[in-house]
Amino acid sequence: MLNKLLFHRFPNVKSLLTRLQYEFISALNLKRDVLFMNFGYTAHHQGVDPIPLEPEDEIHRYPMQLYHHVAKHVSWTNADALEVSSGRGGGASFIMRHFKPRTYVGVDFSAKAIEFCRSHHILEGLRFEHGNAEDLKYPDNSFDVIVNVEASLYYPNVKKFFQHVKRVLKPGGYFLYTDLRYEEKIPEWHTQIEEIGLKIIKEEDITDNVLKAMELDRERRIHLVDTYIPVILRKQFYHFAGLDLDSPTAVPHLERRRYWYFVLQKA
Repeated sequence: MLNKLLFHRFPNVKSLLTRLQYEFISALNLKRDVLFMNFGYTAHHQGVDPIPLEPEDEIHRYPMQLYHHVAKHVSWTNADALEVSSGRGGGASFIMRHFKPRTYVGVDFSAKAIEFCRSHHILEGLRFEHGNAEDLKYPDNSFDVIVNVEASLYYPNVKKFFQHVKRVLKPGGYFLYTDLRYEEKIPEWHTQIEEIGLKIIKEEDITDNVLKAMELDRERRIHLVDTYIPVILRKQFYHFAGLDLDSPTAVPHLERRRYWYFVLQKA
């Protein structure tokens, strides 16, 4: 309830607290145990075969599958791509290795995250830069594809972010976007997306796929919190990881939020 109140009444406070939480995570010595910050995706229960992964990537299967679902609907051949809020770089590395764009830039506000990514994800054409989602320092018409995964809900002014997306995207380029909002905020959010002025190619409610992935990935998430987070802070980080350990079955939750995926194209 408090989390929802902060989102609705005090979004700037919620954004600040989340950023502090994220910076705390970035400062931990997580090594390669945490390369992704998203809730994950699966369609196994719907009869869809899992994507093939290298053995060392299996631990990150569900977060990787979210990036695969986000990326698979457009062509990446000779693409110059930008990911806004690239976090610990797992998604950037995955897309670079599996979809092979020409270049891929991951931008994030956390200097510690950028430092980690530069030392752990070394691939030709991939680079990481410090930056602000609401003030992207790139020329107009710079990128063929822009990616944003489970991050914009924490931006103080998402409309500024959308304006920059439209500005730096090349004509004909794609904005691949996935995130979640409280159920009562969905109509307002969809209106904001329509007002960007990009053509909506695809929109999909993937809440069930995300919740199923969180259920299958539950033990790993609990283990990470128990391993790296001090006891006094664990309850908040369980919540951050979508886990309610106070419930009888500790089922994953999205706190009455819906998770959507969009493909948009600039005319």
